[in-house]
Amino acid sequence: MTPPTVDVEITSKTTARATLADADVPPMNLEANESKTLSTVVHEFLHNMAQTQGADVEVVYRTAKDTRFLTVGPDGNTEERAPSMPLPTVTQTGPEPVAAEPVATPPGGPVVVAAEQIAYEAAPPHFGVSTPSPVGQRRTEPITGPIAGPLDVLPQLSAPRANPAASDPARLGVRGRLNAILGLELAPKTNSLERRLRDSQTTIARPLPEDAVITFANLKGGVGKTPMSISLAETLAEHRGPATVTCMDLGEVGGSFADRVAVPPAAGKDVVGLLAAIDPAATDVRPSTLARYLTRQPSGSDIIAERAGADSPLSYDDAAALGAILGRHRDVLVADTGNSSHAGSWRWAITAAHAVILPVPLRRDAAAAAQRTLATIAAVRPDVFASTVVVITAGPGDVPMVEIEVVNALPALRVCRMPFEPLFASGERIALSQLRRETQDALSVLAATVVDLMAGAVG
Repeated sequence: MTPPTVDVEITSKTTARATLADADVPPMNLEANESKTLSTVVHEFLHNMAQTQGADVEVVYRTAKDTRFLTVGPDGNTEERAPSMPLPTVTQTGPEPVAAEPVATPPGGPVVVAAEQIAYEAAPPHFGVSTPSPVGQRRTEPITGPIAGPLDVLPQLSAPRANPAASDPARLGVRGRLNAILGLELAPKTNSLERRLRDSQTTIARPLPEDAVITFANLKGGVGKTPMSISLAETLAEHRGPATVTCMDLGEVGGSFADRVAVPPAAGKDVVGLLAAIDPAATDVRPSTLARYLTRQPSGSDIIAERAGADSPLSYDDAAALGAILGRHRDVLVADTGNSSHAGSWRWAITAAHAVILPVPLRRDAAAAAQRTLATIAAVRPDVFASTVVVITAGPGDVPMVEIEVVNALPALRVCRMPFEPLFASGERIALSQLRRETQDALSVLAATVVDLMAGAVG
């Protein structure tokens, strides 16, 4: 393996610039501080890199007087060497350096890396700017022009707006590893996965319309509506904050919703108990009263399930009452629906939806059910197609070529993709932190896509 090569250029008495050859990262600035000289900072930087690589690091060490070729080993020893490769090309920002003098034969033993003394000229005067008057001396020329008031100065003093998505140091990929190993602060690339995920997280926190509802719908069972709705609610809450999202169980009697949430509801903490205790028309319901019937999940979302052993599913009016109560206290409601379009709760979930998510596994029966679902939605509320997202999911036994047929057969809807998630397929309880990293990333992108669709209504 070719040893890594670092070009170190001494740019002043207290600063240096290090460039990693064959690495797609910008130059790194090294600077002396009160406790460490520049030579110590440079040596620690190179020693740390050699330890991390587990191999010698070849160094091209440039000063204003000469260029030296060094090798720094994992043990910290520094030795002078003959160049083993052409000099890396470094763009000069100032005048051309003085031609290098011949390198003398080095003495035996380690070589200490030290910065050379460089003479600097005084900065040229700034033309057009008057020299400040001495202390206690009055200006003799008259002051002309308007005098700025406090309100005129404040905008100039305000700090610039921060953009964490673009400026925070990278934590993933090559740049993330360099930051962790060398203590750098390289920002992620513009088109990198990390940058896209940060942009998604910023989008998720956007303002939403009043009484926002996201509905999961597919008339076929076993396509992943329940685990995906629980996970999306947790993803939204993770970035919007606790007590901002509630996931509602609007499925048929005997559904698996309560069996899939990470924290199952206690007896009496269900839809029936909430509707019996709280008047939908009441506007003075205390948050603590509402919390008696909701169950908080690990990432901050709340869930409310159907009552175990209920005789019948929720009616349209019951679902509307539930939505009215929760909508006064939550930013967004996520509705997990059943498989019957005749159920009143299903029709309310479509009627009230600001966005619909349609999970479609790559199976022909699921694709056919998706077509029937879209036709049924069109009969209830065709305008919701503008904010409908199809989620293509992967799983064992799926047929990849079905995806092309599904996408071509569906209307011009937005399409997202969800990787295979073993926890979804296993039937176990869903905790966001236990999902695969790829699944969590896909959920962030899906949440941002849906929020973008809904947030368009509020500008």
